[in-house]
Amino acid sequence: MLNNNEKKLTDIFKNLNFKEEFIIIHSDFLSFYKFNIDLKNFYRILKSTIGYKKTLVFPCFNFKKTKKWYSNYSSSETGVLSEYVRKNDKVIRTIHPIHSVVVCGHQKTKVPIDKCLSSFGSNSCWEWFCKKDNVRNLSLGIGFVGGATFCHHAEEKANVWYRNYKNINTLVYDSKDKLVNKRFIYYDRKKNVHNNWKKCEKELLKKRIYIKHKNKFNIPIFSMNTKKAINCILQNLKKDKNFLID
Repeated sequence: MLNNNEKKLTDIFKNLNFKEEFIIIHSDFLSFYKFNIDLKNFYRILKSTIGYKKTLVFPCFNFKKTKKWYSNYSSSETGVLSEYVRKNDKVIRTIHPIHSVVVCGHQKTKVPIDKCLSSFGSNSCWEWFCKKDNVRNLSLGIGFVGGATFCHHAEEKANVWYRNYKNINTLVYDSKDKLVNKRFIYYDRKKNVHNNWKKCEKELLKKRIYIKHKNKFNIPIFSMNTKKAINCILQNLKKDKNFLID
């Protein structure tokens, strides 16, 4: 049984009606929890509306330094929704000790699992998401910062001056609990350099790529096609090498 706010949420999600097949979902569930929305019902509503006949992707990141990372057991540190999905749905998980995602839905097996040592580099799942026409990034209850991780792919693609590859010493185990015979890397920012996404957000709004969705809860909900967004960012990085930093 859904309460009144959960019924409102159903209407909000139905009205989004995206044409893309793959939907990357960043979320801050606390924004919805204060409206007395249950996590289990939230995900059920999400799958029956936005996720109907779609493939859903949830960032399942791990930022704490650990000696070992397990595809099957390492918990998500990017919110309760991604952890709920990881534990309660039939998912596949990409292999990276920092920037993995879990994927569920009709075409989940199309997403590359472990073809890249770097988070956002060539042949990574994030590059795959950014090269396809039919992928949309959706942020629920969170703004541009924290809700558009895929944009980091543009930095790696453009080989920005303020990042270097850093080795990750974590031992990585796949979905069969077998040790992956690879050493993964991360495209890390140099010290005293900070991302600033204000210019990027403004430009994507101007080009009508970044869409803000009004809703009855008056909380941040936005979306954008990943390929269009990345192409726009790359064009701006060619003009201004500091486009994404202070």
